Amino acid sequence: MKGVKIVAKAELNFYDKMLFYTKTTSGHDLILDASENVGGKDAGVRPKELILYSLMGCTGMDVVSLLRKMKVIDQMELFKLEVEYEMAREHPKVFTKMHLKYIFKFDGEPPKDKVEKSVTLSQDKYCAVSAMLKKVIPEFTHEIVYL
Repeated sequence: MKGVKIVAKAELNFYDKMLFYTKTTSGHDLILDASENVGGKDAGVRPKELILYSLMGCTGMDVVSLLRKMKVIDQMELFKLEVEYEMAREHPKVFTKMHLKYIFKFDGEPPKDKVEKSVTLSQDKYCAVSAMLKKVIPEFTHEIVYL
């Protein structure tokens, strides 16, 4: 396939009940599990939750990197991300709507032009997780909030 490069292989090992464990490709422990009411031990993160945190981590890291290059990171007092979502009621209970909030607080006047540029670059160019989700979620939006 043109343009496709296999970089690594990931694996996941079944442990017990609904619990899966792995060392990630970057060498970190990862435990996935289900709640007790569906046969799990509630000992790890749910697979769909990982999608939410992967999205926020991917775009958040982009924004921090870009704001650092723009030399405004030291003015930032707070940066957090929130994602609101809706899922289908029937199986497979896929995400049908996702709204990402970038929440900032700066010391003094926020550098809105640089923040908006960094968020736009992340959403339109750099964040692979956003790019993948936009292909399958009918309504994927974002906003910037200043405190």
